Amino acid sequence: MPSIWAYVLVGAVAAVVTFILIPVVRRFSAPLGAIVDPDERHVHTQATPTAGGAAMIVGVGIAVAVAAIHPDLNNVMAARTEVLGVLLAAGVIWSVGFVDDLREISPPAKIAGMVLAGSIMALTGVSILVFRVPFLEILVLSPDWSYLLTVVWVVGMANAINLVDGLDGLA
Repeated sequence: MPSIWAYVLVGAVAAVVTFILIPVVRRFSAPLGAIVDPDERHVHTQATPTAGGAAMIVGVGIAVAVAAIHPDLNNVMAARTEVLGVLLAAGVIWSVGFVDDLREISPPAKIAGMVLAGSIMALTGVSILVFRVPFLEILVLSPDWSYLLTVVWVVGMANAINLVDGLDGLA
């Protein structure tokens, strides 16, 4: 079993890399056009860079690389397909968000990106296999239902986060 410090190290690497890259991303947001000006629809009072997800995706990628070489995490990282699936799905979600930061994307196109991300996860083995129904029993899902529920879950969670944050440039 990995020590708690291995996980702390990986989390700290993600946080520190992201923290270091945020000023760099902010500097490059304006030339790229990833800026939202204040208007009646937005809460902020000054132009706000919106490409902070780039720093986060790089931070997570480097943290996964650290986890891959950490001796205490060999068993956790043995399932390389699942790790790759999560990274690819995160890359798809980030790409859709970044393009949306640069120019408005239609809601169906955003949903298509989320469905693609959920599909990548399900196809690489990161899926919901067991579903607990409160006050009833545990359901073991067939592969078809597992795939569908995984994609619906990813789309639902991505939209929930988008609706809850409500602020451009929050990242």
